[in-house]
Amino acid sequence: MFQDCIKTLLLTLFLGFFSTFTFSKDYQEGRHYQLIEPIPTRNPKKIEVIEFFWFGCGHCFSLEQLIADWKGDIDEKVDFFRLPVVWNAQTKTHAKLFFATETLNVPEAIEGIFGAIHFNRKMMLSDKEVVPFFQGYGVEEDQYLAAVNSFGLKNNLRKAELFAFKYGIKGVPAFIVNGKYKVSATRELGTDELLNVVDFLIKKEQS
Repeated sequence: MFQDCIKTLLLTLFLGFFSTFTFSKDYQEGRHYQLIEPIPTRNPKKIEVIEFFWFGCGHCFSLEQLIADWKGDIDEKVDFFRLPVVWNAQTKTHAKLFFATETLNVPEAIEGIFGAIHFNRKMMLSDKEVVPFFQGYGVEEDQYLAAVNSFGLKNNLRKAELFAFKYGIKGVPAFIVNGKYKVSATRELGTDELLNVVDFLIKKEQS
């Protein structure tokens, strides 16, 4: 009986050690993330996570479902938000679409925009494509045009452009954790592992 208990205890310890060894990873600065010049976050009481993305980016599209699942599990003390990049006329137009979904309160349209571009091969750059798309979410043409031409949306575009400049965002998808760390895909770090590094850095900030 005693020997059986010892065997059970040793087996439990071994499996615990093996699980930790197998599934945890010690991500390293310079290899898996960059330490950057700290920038104040919008809520110092929370750990801020920003995702920079572009609707036309295939890697951003492949990350979308992972983001949706991840958001459902993050700690309430994590302040997560997304910013579209504004690098040129095309990315600016797509950034307007993102901020329009916020202004018009149709967050479900974000997945639809990704799908329209990557599944249906629509560029989503002209009103001819975009207006009917938003009508499918109950948004009339005049509401859409008012949103994309509003002062608030234009101000959000300027903020997104400024944030990307301050953080030196040159590729997407990219994450900034608590104004201190930049996470982006590399030869060693695939898109599907980005959120693992983000979680690692969140825990690092919480410790």
